[in-house]
Amino acid sequence: MIWFSKEDLPEDIIGLVFGPSSTAEFSFVVNLENAPKFGEYIVTENREGEEVLGIVKELNNINKLIASEEFSFESLVKNLLLSKEIIEKNDIVIATARVLGVIHDNGPDADILPNRIPIKPCTPVKLASDEILMKIFRGGDGCIDIGYLMARDNIPVRLDVRNLVLRHFAILAVTGGGKSNTAAVLINEIVRKMNGTVILIDPHGEYVNYTFEDGSVERKKDIPTGIRPETLEPWEFASLVGVSENAPVQRLYLERLFTTVHHERRTGREFIERILDLAEEWINSAGGEIEYYDIRGNLNVTTVTRRDVDSIIRVKDYVTRFYRTYGDLLTQNDMLAELRPGYLNVINLSGYDENQMRVIVTYLLRNILLGRISYLRSDSNTKAQWRKICPAIVTPVLIIVEEGHIFAPKGEYNEVVKWMSRIAREGRKFGVGLGIISQRPKKLNDDILSQCNTKIVLRIVEPNDQRYVQQASEQISEDLLKDIAALGRGEAVIVGPAVKVPVAVKIRKFEGVYGGQDIDIVREWNMQREEEHPDVDLEDLAR
Repeated sequence: MIWFSKEDLPEDIIGLVFGPSSTAEFSFVVNLENAPKFGEYIVTENREGEEVLGIVKELNNINKLIASEEFSFESLVKNLLLSKEIIEKNDIVIATARVLGVIHDNGPDADILPNRIPIKPCTPVKLASDEILMKIFRGGDGCIDIGYLMARDNIPVRLDVRNLVLRHFAILAVTGGGKSNTAAVLINEIVRKMNGTVILIDPHGEYVNYTFEDGSVERKKDIPTGIRPETLEPWEFASLVGVSENAPVQRLYLERLFTTVHHERRTGREFIERILDLAEEWINSAGGEIEYYDIRGNLNVTTVTRRDVDSIIRVKDYVTRFYRTYGDLLTQNDMLAELRPGYLNVINLSGYDENQMRVIVTYLLRNILLGRISYLRSDSNTKAQWRKICPAIVTPVLIIVEEGHIFAPKGEYNEVVKWMSRIAREGRKFGVGLGIISQRPKKLNDDILSQCNTKIVLRIVEPNDQRYVQQASEQISEDLLKDIAALGRGEAVIVGPAVKVPVAVKIRKFEGVYGGQDIDIVREWNMQREEEHPDVDLEDLAR
């Protein structure tokens, strides 16, 4: 369409496509009387007349009278002495927009399809209507509320739960960026509104006091952190008590102790006590023969040398120290049996060191995935047994790991990484999802991060962290990287299959209770001062 006068221009036109354009990007001259803001959603047409959705990524203001870089300060001052009207008439704003795709309006909702045709020059550009944005971002059945568009706070943004959970997700931010609030919102939506099963690995005990937004705790369960030692693998038990992988002889004898006691069918604390008693017997057998059962259940005989005795003594010391400090971890009742479907199950790991946390998390990941696979493939009688062993696996399960870099550090392939990777690869087929939360993205295992297809990226200021996140996600472009650096508290860029297009969101404030907030140190100090000086005015005391 060509207009012969400005008066003929429709009021909703915010600009005209100008200069080179492509299938992915275009620029337009802005109508100064109806100028868009940075981050606004806009629509135009490609050469085949298809309606294309874009987002404003850059705005540049130039003035033709003072456009040359050769202007000196004095010459600029002279230009400013001209009438304001003449200067303003020479103002030009050029906007650059990124193409998000072709809008396919289905009636109740809208999809965004790839744009394969260049944008046509001189085509009018308009603001995307609230109606079409509502169709794009509200989603349909199986979607949960996460917040609203940063560009328009009247447009809610919802996430597709199926893709969020089964294609896995990561929540990434600096300390204080709002990741705990984001996790709290997701948990509330999934458990209370979708009847979902969530198992939250909580290394710092931040979610022990979690309450849902309706004020209830009825669908939340704090799981006693206890495992039956006899259900571990020998190498898991060695890591649990702290025997290093670089101590092969100690590990060898601990494995023999473990498999022998396991053959005796001991359980819980009795299992550990029997290992200590047997270790003492072997120490006293220096120079003689001992009997032990190997991992296959075969009886063996070997001679204990003086050098072997030193290793067995060290093993006994490790087990004794562990038993004294963490004896409460060992139980006759496995924590798998405590997990409930349709609940938030909080695994509080505060009080354990990182090595022990990893053993517990490995145990959970392995048994939940393998248990879920076995349950789905079992007959009705076996399914009934599994409901007693681990009730949570009767429905799909989402495992959320707080402080993911503790369990899956960059450059390591430990047992946690092994089982996280397996869940990421196979979990979709069996209804096991994975969510990773971290404030230190560059310290997070890159293989794990790359397999979390939906990324909820809150404020990240460290350039290396930003680049690391970008490398782990094909959908984070250079302009989105700039958006991430400019985010405020509680603001996020979300990319991946849980949303139809990458979107900048203001995460809604969680209305329940959760940990992770900063302590109000001034308030607490003042409270302490009031207790010490109840009859003295605080302002007088401060002077």
